[in-house]
Amino acid sequence: MYTQSTVNWAGGSPIQVRNVGKEAGVSTRRILVVDDEISFLDIMKIILPRAGFEIITSTHGTEALQMFYDCRPDLALLDDMLPGMSGGDICMTIKNDPSVRHIPVVLYSAGPRVRDGTFIKHIGADAVLYKPFKPADVVTTISTCLAATV
Repeated sequence: MYTQSTVNWAGGSPIQVRNVGKEAGVSTRRILVVDDEISFLDIMKIILPRAGFEIITSTHGTEALQMFYDCRPDLALLDDMLPGMSGGDICMTIKNDPSVRHIPVVLYSAGPRVRDGTFIKHIGADAVLYKPFKPADVVTTISTCLAATV
């Protein structure tokens, strides 16, 4: 069983988000979301749980990398522009570590680096989102990356 709810996104139309919870017998996948903009994290705290994901957050790059190793999320969703350590550097660290490189990493930004295919290939990101993006885009990207790891 699942419920549907409407999520309003600034600059986009309302979307229907399917919430698959424990009542449906589905285990919740944990997503680490890292962004230094609290308002963005607040939006993700609404969108992702409604789509059936558990969310943990960080606002600082170095702290996020430590949280990643402590919590071992099912996927990391990283802003590229962060204080302490960039999302690209976090991604490259994860993808260079054989014990965790299987965990998908989605990098996003409004900046130009995420549009550079050579950079994305170099750091090993599994997917990229360009800000601003719609809630449906982030849910679809996360779901696609997680489906590829099954």
